[in-house]
Amino acid sequence: MSRRMLVVRNPRAGTFLAQNTFLEAAGVIFKSDYNVYVYSTQARGDATRVAAEEGAGYDCVVAFGGDGTLSEVINGLMRLENPPVLGYIPAGTTNDFAAGLGIPRSIIRAAETVLEGEPVEIDVGCFNGDRYFSYVASFGSFTKASYSAPQEAKNLLGYTAYLLEGLKGLGELRPYRAAVSTERGDFEGDFIFGAVSNALSVGGVLKLSGSEVDLGDGLFEVIMIRTPKSLAALQRLLHDIAARHYDGDQILFLKASDITVSCEPPAAWTVDGENGGVLERAHLTNCRRAIKILKPKES
Repeated sequence: MSRRMLVVRNPRAGTFLAQNTFLEAAGVIFKSDYNVYVYSTQARGDATRVAAEEGAGYDCVVAFGGDGTLSEVINGLMRLENPPVLGYIPAGTTNDFAAGLGIPRSIIRAAETVLEGEPVEIDVGCFNGDRYFSYVASFGSFTKASYSAPQEAKNLLGYTAYLLEGLKGLGELRPYRAAVSTERGDFEGDFIFGAVSNALSVGGVLKLSGSEVDLGDGLFEVIMIRTPKSLAALQRLLHDIAARHYDGDQILFLKASDITVSCEPPAAWTVDGENGGVLERAHLTNCRRAIKILKPKES
């Protein structure tokens, strides 16, 4: 019996070049022994609906788009009792999650990885019990940039759009009084940013090494940035971020699987780069090794 593959494509994600390469990637996939079906999304949430309603009938479901498209497909697959293996052809603006898995930036090579790669089990995050995320949920300074930058600007400028949108907020660093509770301890303080992630890169700015991140260990990496008290403290903070020093007095870094964050005032959250709402309290849990995703074989 022939294997079946569903390709869920977001025609608006990423750069024009990436979208123009879709036909070449499709050519690679259509030459395989899969019976391939392609669905182009029409609106936000469409990929989740299709993956949930149709995914059980396929051996492999492939997300073609950015991290947001991948997140939507994962949200659909997580609603299935036995989700099929997941493939990812990254065509978005930042593609943080793909980089952590070693999925090639080349769309053609990523398509080949879907056919020739090996499945690996990865953790999936659950946000407030009803929404899933593949690589990050965050609040605070610069998080709004990821979903407020117009899609047309992202397509034209790529990652520069995020930076331009973020620069608008440099003079508006807003501290939050946050209480954080985890199975490994509780803490509180004034913070300008917080992230709960399962990735080597968050927004292309916060980067972690492969020795610090295991995508299937059942633990999130939690990064909380304290409010700088002076210009000199802000300069040290920026230096520490650039140098990837997360053990100073201005940055809290820990691993945990169950995190509750309470903020005053309520904080605007992003979930995989999309609007997560303005919340007083967010509860994040780790679904260990919930999805199998195809990555390049180890050489």
